[in-house]
Amino acid sequence: MHWFVTDETNNDSVSGTFFIYGGLVVTDAQLREIHTALEAIRSKYGYLPGDSLKFHTRSRPAQVSIPDSKAAKREVIEALERIGARLIIYVILHDIANSQTADTRQKWALNTVTYAYYRLLSEENAGGVFLMDRDDDQHTHLASLFQTGPQMADGRHIAVSDRIFLFGMTANNSSHLSSAVDIALGGFRYCVNTAGGDGAQVVAGEIFPPLARMLWGREVGGTKYIRDRGFHSMPKTEIKSYSYKRIYKNLFEKLNDYSGGDADTPEEGQP
Repeated sequence: MHWFVTDETNNDSVSGTFFIYGGLVVTDAQLREIHTALEAIRSKYGYLPGDSLKFHTRSRPAQVSIPDSKAAKREVIEALERIGARLIIYVILHDIANSQTADTRQKWALNTVTYAYYRLLSEENAGGVFLMDRDDDQHTHLASLFQTGPQMADGRHIAVSDRIFLFGMTANNSSHLSSAVDIALGGFRYCVNTAGGDGAQVVAGEIFPPLARMLWGREVGGTKYIRDRGFHSMPKTEIKSYSYKRIYKNLFEKLNDYSGGDADTPEEGQP
């Protein structure tokens, strides 16, 4: 059984240039390992029961210093990579996404990552569970994803219930995996925002390499293909605005720099 736990960040253009949605895919065995690893990290750095271990430094409990908070987050990401957790990420420029309501924007993201997860499960001949961070406005859409599947750009629905057996919600502090998702997604957010000029380049260069390696992809001839697998840059249609194209180009170039320059090319035949 696989588990895909998701969340959103950069909910508005004040928080960052891009809206980001995504999460971690883990197996049953990896879920147990992550739980054990985070228990140890929490104990090591003085997090008490009920304390949140999240990416934002300001969310740390009073007894945990800033250096210890940063060290704990670094060790969480290192543990996730070591254990083999995989990332699926969706990004879209706020200036484009803002043409839709927040509800529609969320549904687009859910549709995209659901289908990506379904493809992963299909390739591995596995079944799984999909959990999103609590959002009371999305109960109906989660039911729709199970009953009829995500809607594609051409209006078709693709059934996924033969692989994804449960859609549901989780919440802060309801599992160590939720904490791990917040930290991984928060780290990715920091790097995306830094690419746009809001953050420290050196820090992004430290954070991003393990996250880049965690993105679900496919190795072909020594090249890891992640676009339309672990990394979904939207929209897929041609962007006509020169200024928007420049923003996306800068994002891709900066993330590639932060990752250490690993090559990535869309797979032939993929949208």
